[in-house]
Amino acid sequence: MIVSVDMFNTYNGNFEDSPGAIMLKETFLASAEEIATGYLGYDPTSQLYTDVVLSGTGMHKLYLPSRQVTELHEILMNETVVDPSGFILSNDYMRFTSYREIFPVGVDNIILSYSAGWDIQQMPSVITLSILRIATLMLSETNGNIGLTGKSFADNSRTFINYSNYRKYLQPLDSLRIIRW
Repeated sequence: MIVSVDMFNTYNGNFEDSPGAIMLKETFLASAEEIATGYLGYDPTSQLYTDVVLSGTGMHKLYLPSRQVTELHEILMNETVVDPSGFILSNDYMRFTSYREIFPVGVDNIILSYSAGWDIQQMPSVITLSILRIATLMLSETNGNIGLTGKSFADNSRTFINYSNYRKYLQPLDSLRIIRW
């Protein structure tokens, strides 16, 4: 998991550590991480992607379905093995070292294996914070506050806030998001 229970406890100030509370907090963290990774369109943790099938576009760049691409292991184009050292990797795409070469046009004609993502220690703080915020909202629902909270003011007025919509907590992730068509 991207966020530990200890970090979650420090963030929200709830240090209850009974086995049931720990299990519930782990569930909230796992759910918040699922929501965040679903919104991002990829899992941001460092991992190996194997047998990724892509379609060539006839362009100089080939966009990959993840971010923070770190290493290209194998590439097969039109059933021909290509040397991975002939490519330059960027945050979310790869390109040939020579600008004269392009990826061949075709449907599902490129198969590759590569590594991408961040180690937990280098995870962008905006991802970690979004997971903490969403999990904390889930935690606040546990005492019968089902998606609604209120605040009283000195003039006896009261305002209510709907917090079960996580969109505003996911918006900071927009710059890291991959949108698929």
